[in-house]
Amino acid sequence: MTLPSGKGLNVARAALALGSEIMTTGLVAGQCGQWIRALLEKEGIPERFIDLPDGESRISTIIVDARNGQTTVVNDLGPTAPPGTWPEIRLQLGKAVAGYPWVALAGSSLPGLPSSVYADLCYDIQARGQRVCLDTRDQWLACALSAQPYLVKCNQYEAARVLGRALNTPEQARDAVRGWMDRGVKRVIVTLGRDGAVAAEGEAAWHIEAPSVRALCPIGSGDAMMAGLIVALDREKPLPKAVQYGVALGAANTLVPGSGRCDLDILPRLLCRTTVRPL
Repeated sequence: MTLPSGKGLNVARAALALGSEIMTTGLVAGQCGQWIRALLEKEGIPERFIDLPDGESRISTIIVDARNGQTTVVNDLGPTAPPGTWPEIRLQLGKAVAGYPWVALAGSSLPGLPSSVYADLCYDIQARGQRVCLDTRDQWLACALSAQPYLVKCNQYEAARVLGRALNTPEQARDAVRGWMDRGVKRVIVTLGRDGAVAAEGEAAWHIEAPSVRALCPIGSGDAMMAGLIVALDREKPLPKAVQYGVALGAANTLVPGSGRCDLDILPRLLCRTTVRPL
């Protein structure tokens, strides 16, 4: 199976399947970049991508051993952004998402761009009244926290690297992200793999326990979770209910091959088995 992928495209694919109006953007390069565009058109996923003058968009190969429950990911090297191009790229990316009330900023950034990529975009987008939901890691996450995104979602290992301490329990995750909220981040979700997720808002926090499933491939489940979360928030669900919906959708993603693709027929049953408890 060949799919145009990456975290943002996985979020878009799942959100589109849920009936949302979407737009995708980012940076592409070379023949692989044009191939991505062609595959997106075939899927009916709209795009406003920006072409880089050199290099090739990377190809990731995912090998799934369903019998033993093992997944191996092999990533090629991607392109490098030319020096001095970030101001123009920043402007074009902002224009690409103008008018959409929710904007998911997801994944890592290209070499040649500053570590402030997501912080800069967050400032620009939220200044227009749009809501940024951020899912990134390492220096991009650490830098973007000062921009006070509406929502931050990351997994326990990504959070641990920024915080400098392990997050092995829901309670540890709850306590650890309080500092981020003190800096102005309104909502934080830390995913815990098979153990679901922790959601925090104001003084409240919840542990959303994931349903037990026999996963085929976990790749893209966090992105599907982000899509379900945003769709539910857009439908004015409270945060714990929105995360519950997202966790169930993430579980549905593990049951079919292909990142951001979900078995929506089983979603109601998974949702009934996804529980919420206050922390």
